[in-house]
Amino acid sequence: MDDRKTLELSGRKTTSVTSSTSTKQNYIRLSQNVGVLLSSFDHIALAYDRSIDWESRLSREIPFILDEVPDEMILRVLDVACGSGRHSVALASRGFDVTGFDSSEIMIAEANKLVSMQNVTANFFVANMMEFSEVIDGEYDLVLCLGNSLALLPTFEDITSVTDEVHSILKPNGRFIFQVLNFEEIMKTGFSMFPLKRGFTDSGEEVVFARHFDHSESSEESTLVLTTLLKTDTKWKARVTTQSVLRLDRDRMAHILKSSGFDKLEFYGGYNGAPFRKESDRSLVARVIK
Repeated sequence: MDDRKTLELSGRKTTSVTSSTSTKQNYIRLSQNVGVLLSSFDHIALAYDRSIDWESRLSREIPFILDEVPDEMILRVLDVACGSGRHSVALASRGFDVTGFDSSEIMIAEANKLVSMQNVTANFFVANMMEFSEVIDGEYDLVLCLGNSLALLPTFEDITSVTDEVHSILKPNGRFIFQVLNFEEIMKTGFSMFPLKRGFTDSGEEVVFARHFDHSESSEESTLVLTTLLKTDTKWKARVTTQSVLRLDRDRMAHILKSSGFDKLEFYGGYNGAPFRKESDRSLVARVIK
């Protein structure tokens, strides 16, 4: 799963289990939206975000986003589920008029800090993907939705609702760029284990992140299991959170996009612009034109 969204879970039901190596296990069941869920371990969410090699990621992804933008054209950009705002700020630094939103208050706070640090102008606010059309105004030249965010919505019908809204707010010839995981490849290969990641909280506590998929043959969803290990002094504590992820692929996304009114669809196997290969590419990047 794309790093930006691994800790930003959706508004669906989740299960969280907390344990300690020095005390008896405690089991906590959560049924909350993402903002509330993350607020219980904000420092860990930030540690994950800051463990990402953003310089490397942005050097790959921003050129793809800008590929068809005419020189010196000031675009109005909407970054859907923007996380900590790294892409938004990178675009704002190039003079674009950027707005970003996310359901996580702590991530929006981080985005606003980044704006101040980079001395750029961008607008950020807290909103749910299913409700964003109620709180924005005007039309946009470019809409982004990266980090497998669409797959974290509750149903395929909800994805269609979002793409309907995106279509309605795009200017004629506007672009919608999104990235999701390609589950045709994932289910074919049986991929399940992500590499371990390691980070640190603001107070210097070490955090290790382990992620894996649990696949059910009879379901249209897979379960992402996120295990967070936090070292406090000499003791380790573990939190296990599960999240349903919709199994998206090119054919399903093409059907959804066409039903929303898009008819110019371009699919790639990554941000390098290579043609998409449905049975071998794990990432599906799309550039859709209104």
